[in-house]
Amino acid sequence: MKTIRGLTTLAGLSVMLLALGATGAKGQANFSTHFAGTFTLPFEAQWGKMTLPAGDYTLQYGMNEIGHGLVVVRGTANGSPYGSIIAGPLGDTSAKQNAIVCVRDGNALVVRTLDMPSIGKSVDFAMPHGAKFVAHNGKRGGYTQLAEAPMLIQRIPVTLNAK
Repeated sequence: MKTIRGLTTLAGLSVMLLALGATGAKGQANFSTHFAGTFTLPFEAQWGKMTLPAGDYTLQYGMNEIGHGLVVVRGTANGSPYGSIIAGPLGDTSAKQNAIVCVRDGNALVVRTLDMPSIGKSVDFAMPHGAKFVAHNGKRGGYTQLAEAPMLIQRIPVTLNAK
């Protein structure tokens, strides 16, 4: 009886995973690119759940079929990371140069913004799980945002790909 129940559960999970896989493939096929470029990271940086070592990369920003912004990042060297990062809401930018903006979180640098003045837009990215820009404030018995303190900001230029 336990064997039949286990096999039934396994079959149900297999069908569900197959359906999710097909949906994911369809979502990537309907990705429309609005911005594409290349950049060179001079240091290791955290972007979403990916850790990108120093090196050369390509990126594409676009929307999937349901309107979510995605950035697809691919390292140009063999064995380099490849992945997609969900972008925050699309906003206007006042930047003059296409760039990735990184901020320091302890010893790590974290990608926070992609400025794309060539299309007049900018997107922000969520902090990786566990990273917090706060410091303990013993006098008040709570935490103070580090935005109140100086923070290292590094801008990485992005070269627009020719169409």
